[in-house]
Amino acid sequence: MPVQSNAPATPQNPAQLRQLLKESKSANPAEWESARKLVHRSRLAHTLDRLMERIQQSPLPRTLQEGLVAGLGTTPASAEGIDPVRLKELTGLPPTKAIRALCVYFALVQEKAPSSFGPAPHNVEAFVQQNPSPYDLLLQVEKPSLLDLGAGDLSFEEELLKHYLPSFQQSGKTLTLHAVDRLQPGSQLGGAYHADPERLRRFAQYPPDNFRFRFGGGVDMMDLSAQPHLLAHYTMVTCHAPATPTFAYEPTRLSPTTIRSHLIETKGEYRTVRVHEEEALEVMHRGQCLTFPAWKFVIQGPLALLNLAARRGALCVLAAIDDEVFWEILAQLVEDPGMRPTDVVFTPDVLPEIFGHVHQTLAALDVGARCSLADLTALRRTIPAESSSGKRKPPTFRFRFVEIRRGAVFPGIPAGFTARQFRQMSEEVPPWHLVLVPEQVPAR
Repeated sequence: MPVQSNAPATPQNPAQLRQLLKESKSANPAEWESARKLVHRSRLAHTLDRLMERIQQSPLPRTLQEGLVAGLGTTPASAEGIDPVRLKELTGLPPTKAIRALCVYFALVQEKAPSSFGPAPHNVEAFVQQNPSPYDLLLQVEKPSLLDLGAGDLSFEEELLKHYLPSFQQSGKTLTLHAVDRLQPGSQLGGAYHADPERLRRFAQYPPDNFRFRFGGGVDMMDLSAQPHLLAHYTMVTCHAPATPTFAYEPTRLSPTTIRSHLIETKGEYRTVRVHEEEALEVMHRGQCLTFPAWKFVIQGPLALLNLAARRGALCVLAAIDDEVFWEILAQLVEDPGMRPTDVVFTPDVLPEIFGHVHQTLAALDVGARCSLADLTALRRTIPAESSSGKRKPPTFRFRFVEIRRGAVFPGIPAGFTARQFRQMSEEVPPWHLVLVPEQVPAR
């Protein structure tokens, strides 16, 4: 299967939308046929609701979003609310075909009802507790799939295949592996963290009967709406070495002024420059002038990462987490609000006081050891959902199980590039590894 790395274009007007719908329909005949089920009267209302939500979350211009939503009808959705004239103007198709084409374009055909997203959360929890490698879950499901966020040089993907592809070939199952990374292919910035071209070539040569792979470069993991090929839900979602400072400071806890002051104090003065015609970030760190991609100091915070992982995966693994990012993530996983003080940066000297016995226990963990966070303190009952500009309130999640491991590399478990670098990082303490089992919190 050819490896595809370019994101589909975002239509800016009705003419471009009509052309992309036509191309999407032609390129995906099986999905076009499957979309018939989604417009059956027994499923139409649910389909319209999902479709309107996907449209409102997409990067389409506001005029196209509003036109499509108006054409699909009002809430609650129904066949009677559809505006065939408006849909024909925007899509060039009669209502039923328009809805089918939109379902294919927005990848709704690949979605399943929430009850059939894969293994139930309590079964996933039981599996993780009984097995040393969380990745073995891929062998237990009928349609294994994994989404890797911030894939870097793709060394994790290569290790994963070495571990598991023979088993899939023997069982006849197909692994769907999707990877995204924010580094723009061809950029002069990012160095060794770019996707390795040789690995991409090797992945393209695997028979599609057992391995389906797509890589997206230049993709912001926090905005996956322009990647309609991605599945709505995966067996596993991984993020190796969650970026610092991107996920090291939670914006709902720390003010922009506090974050900026701490960045200047610890990283150095920084400014935007141009390098080889690219916008870049220049940082003066300990007398050295360092250059990074322009978005290096864009702060997202762990809540955004946790929400993304919980929405997309039945099991989530965050690996090779540095100390700064780990404690900020941990603060969002626990129920005790005292571990989320306002405008207090988690520097090493304040961690013992803020996290108390949790910090004492975790700091004493040997490399290679593991423990359940719920054995130390109550897990957070809900993870605050991201704000949404759409009319529908996004679903709320929690993590029913959180396992903490100390270390970067574990026997028999695939690891990424950064995990192997920790031994050479003299300024870094041993990193952390989180295994999380999400579940959706029922609406009240």
